[in-house]
Amino acid sequence: VLEDLGDDLYANVIGKSADEIPLYEAAAELLAHVHAAEAPAKLVAPDGAVWPLLEYDALALEGNADLFVEWVPKAENVRIDDAARARWEKVRDGLIVKALGFPRAFTIRDYHAENLLWLPQREGLKRVGLLDFQDAVRGWRAWDFSMLLHDARRDVSPAAHEAAVRTYLKASGASEAEFQRELAVLGAINVMRILGIFSRLMARDGKMRYREFMPRMW
Repeated sequence: VLEDLGDDLYANVIGKSADEIPLYEAAAELLAHVHAAEAPAKLVAPDGAVWPLLEYDALALEGNADLFVEWVPKAENVRIDDAARARWEKVRDGLIVKALGFPRAFTIRDYHAENLLWLPQREGLKRVGLLDFQDAVRGWRAWDFSMLLHDARRDVSPAAHEAAVRTYLKASGASEAEFQRELAVLGAINVMRILGIFSRLMARDGKMRYREFMPRMW
């Protein structure tokens, strides 16, 4: 399960030693394989420790989305009064209701160019090395795609975005209309979560370098 996957992160090799589109197609093909796997209720470590695979539930979605209204005003020139907060909660709850109606899938969660390694000497799915998978949950396929395609740290080209989605739909047999709807809803929640996290890192922790990533999310 664990091995040295080298140093060739997607973020490092794209545009240098590797083309963007084939790498995103490979990442999408891997997601089709992961999402087709049955998510276990629990995982058992070699030492016998049992770890439940948590479900990304309504409370978790609400807490993640609310990072946006709680922290963006502390980092940006944004004011959210009581009326705006009430409108926010209505919109947020509507998105969550939609999300909870989508099919569940084994979800890696932190699936983006700085957590994927390119291993071209291997074949098939083994060409993509995975880092930072310890936060996996029973979530949704579109969450992983939002992390991959709505990347805060690099511009994913429209061509790579379209190629990844096309590859996934072909490999999984998923309906394009249903998938795009899931990506729109879960992508909105995820992007707001990320904006909230970056705002918290700036306002609370003084890590101002995260400001440079926020324009992509906006």
